Amino acid sequence: MLRGHIDTATRQRIVGWVQDIEDPQTPVSLLITANDELAARVLANGYRADLELAQIGDGRHGFDATLRHGVAPRERCTLAVLREDTGEHCPGSPVELEFSRRFDQAMQADFSALLTACETEDELRRRLEFLARQTDRLLQLLADRRSRRSERQARRHFKWRWSPALQAGGGDGPTPPAPLPLRALVIDETMPAPGRDAGSKAVLSHMRSLQRLGYEVTIAPADMAPAADAAALDTLGIGCCTLPWHASVEEVLKRESGSFDLIYLHRVSMAARYAALVRHHQPRARLVYSVADLHHLRLARQAAVEQRPELLALSRRLRGAEFSAALSADAVITHSTHEAELLRQHVPAARVHVVPWSVPPSPTPVPFAERRGVAFIAHYAHPPNVDAALWLVEEIMPLVRRRDPTLECLLAGSAMPAELRRERSGVVPLGDVTELREVFDRVRLTVAPLAYGAGVKGKVLDSLAGGVPCVCSPIAAEGLELPAKLRTLVAADAPGLAGLIVRLHEDAALSAECRDAGLAYVATHLSEDRLDLLMREVTGLTAMFPAVSSEQAHSPAQPERAVPPAGG
Repeated sequence: MLRGHIDTATRQRIVGWVQDIEDPQTPVSLLITANDELAARVLANGYRADLELAQIGDGRHGFDATLRHGVAPRERCTLAVLREDTGEHCPGSPVELEFSRRFDQAMQADFSALLTACETEDELRRRLEFLARQTDRLLQLLADRRSRRSERQARRHFKWRWSPALQAGGGDGPTPPAPLPLRALVIDETMPAPGRDAGSKAVLSHMRSLQRLGYEVTIAPADMAPAADAAALDTLGIGCCTLPWHASVEEVLKRESGSFDLIYLHRVSMAARYAALVRHHQPRARLVYSVADLHHLRLARQAAVEQRPELLALSRRLRGAEFSAALSADAVITHSTHEAELLRQHVPAARVHVVPWSVPPSPTPVPFAERRGVAFIAHYAHPPNVDAALWLVEEIMPLVRRRDPTLECLLAGSAMPAELRRERSGVVPLGDVTELREVFDRVRLTVAPLAYGAGVKGKVLDSLAGGVPCVCSPIAAEGLELPAKLRTLVAADAPGLAGLIVRLHEDAALSAECRDAGLAYVATHLSEDRLDLLMREVTGLTAMFPAVSSEQAHSPAQPERAVPPAGG
């Protein structure tokens, strides 16, 4: 007679203990069968402290057997633990293992063992081909579920079948399928990083606006690199198409073909690479080209400043690409009024919209008297910013220091090169800062002495939103509809900029007037309300729903809408 217990029984392993009551010191030899076929042979002589503690002999009655070939997960299996000399079932035997539908650890182990159990190269190739096919199938299934492909096809079929009859008043007709939310795909060179550059802030702000307008927003970076702060994007409800789930932007467009209502291409490089693919794989989608800034304009200005004819040739090639992208898009976004006029002049058929990004006012609470100095803030991987910083520290600041030797200049921002970290009188290279508030709480003003560039300068807007006036060159102020008071802070040469810096630094009343003008400008021109109304024009929703108020535009739960028509 036997006593014992089966503790664990899986498709790969069985664990328990067995003791012969009449002969407790002799280990029991066991046969383990799976569906009446021998799967293992084991001696129940393993030591277990729990058995000794329970005074079951000396504790040496345990067994732990690995099944010879395992049991396939898709088989119903009967495991039996039998005494070898008599065929008697041990307590707890037999064990029934039901058919498994779960991709649990046991099934994963089975699958892994099956894939690697190959003796020849041909067998290995067959397994790899099978695995590749199944991976492709699962990725497509994931894309279909994310895009709700079957629901969208059912809705399109309903409209094709029943819309003419319903419009003609031919009866009630069947109940239409449930409405689906609009979907937008944003394509950029890399994942946006809010503290890195103005382009990142702009694309994030526009994605949030699309969400408020009722779109489900997904972003696909061309480099397919996951975002360092992917959790933050997930919290915002923004889907990310990156490695290892997607290999390229083209794969995203192809797998989810016909499922996006709007494609937002950020920068000319993305428009040049993907506009044709968008038209091919997403023919119903509205194509939006966001300029960021006119690269050809920036390069032409750089070529003139630095006397580099090779840049001028590159500028001309880029000009053709940018104008072509604007012409082929259903809507063009630029942040700059100056660049909007250029595009309308050279590409009159383009539908150009001036759309800024939202910047929340957050004025520094530190009083004017407790702050000193001036700051230049930039992302130094951008060549115009390095040129501006060198002009500032080598020509402008020496003029400032002649009039006020105590006035210091802080250089703040990421990717600062070594040439700017060199020690100079009155210049403090801070480098990257966690929050711009760290700078705004220290200085009385900022300066943006750009000699060349294009687009709207994000750090100028950040400074105004921080309650800190900004002295600008004409290039830095270009494209902004600044009020009259802030236009007085613009100068074109080093003496003019130096004079404005000293004057604004010394005059508390002037600083307060410029601070108030800047905050009013930010509240009026860079609010989420204004951004959403402008984005409604870009998406074509205003033409379709002209009666929708700005309050309704902010509600994420929008009524059923047809796809905004291509071409507006």
